[in-house]
Amino acid sequence: MSGETATGGVRSVQLALDVLERVAGASEEIGVSELAVQLGTTKGSVFRHLKTLVERGYLSQNPQTSRYRLGVQAYVLGHAAAGGIDLLSASADALRDLRDELGLSVVLSVLQGRRLVVVDTLLGKSALEIGVRTGTELQLHCNAQGKVALAFARQLSVDQLAAGDLPAVTVNSVTDRQVLKQQVAEVRQQGWAAAIEEETLGISAIAAPILGINAEFIGAVALVATVQNIAREVDPAQVHALKKAALRASWNLGYRDGP
Repeated sequence: MSGETATGGVRSVQLALDVLERVAGASEEIGVSELAVQLGTTKGSVFRHLKTLVERGYLSQNPQTSRYRLGVQAYVLGHAAAGGIDLLSASADALRDLRDELGLSVVLSVLQGRRLVVVDTLLGKSALEIGVRTGTELQLHCNAQGKVALAFARQLSVDQLAAGDLPAVTVNSVTDRQVLKQQVAEVRQQGWAAAIEEETLGISAIAAPILGINAEFIGAVALVATVQNIAREVDPAQVHALKKAALRASWNLGYRDGP
């Protein structure tokens, strides 16, 4: 690597950090033009760094105003540095109690940029082990966690999904964009999502969001079981226990809105 290239790379990193710090220090959401003026550079240069930071989850963009604010990754890193609080530790007790109360497998996933990734699974008490491997990337359209992410993550929307992002994984998978939009709107209103045999035949799931400060979407907690244990007519007691666990984890991460 030449000295000129190295210097350019360092400057690029410095500008990215400058952008992140300016957004963090702003009293409200901030736009590209304002950042460019404050940093004394071009809007194009600022926009390239903003796009990367949004993709990595360090910033999020308001789809209505196109302005920027801190994202979940910045939140998680900041809290980890400040006090060692992260999604796993914040949700551990709630997830364990949920598994013990219902006896079903509990899966925790986190949003990394626009990717929803499983970070923990607590197997249920049934002789038949049902879970999702840690590190698995979940599709957004055909499982309960994905629908929750589409409903509550500001950087995600159904309109962003390409035609190839809606495959028919099973005969029950939602492949129609308008149907998915309607489902996501319902999820946003009711605070939880269901996916009955949409990703794997015989397996169902319900999920609820874990939110942080200012209702920032951080992750999703899901109950996963056979269709005998999570039926198409979902048991209200299961929904209540799930939402209670998600709220406990959210409060540990600084969420204070709602009941």
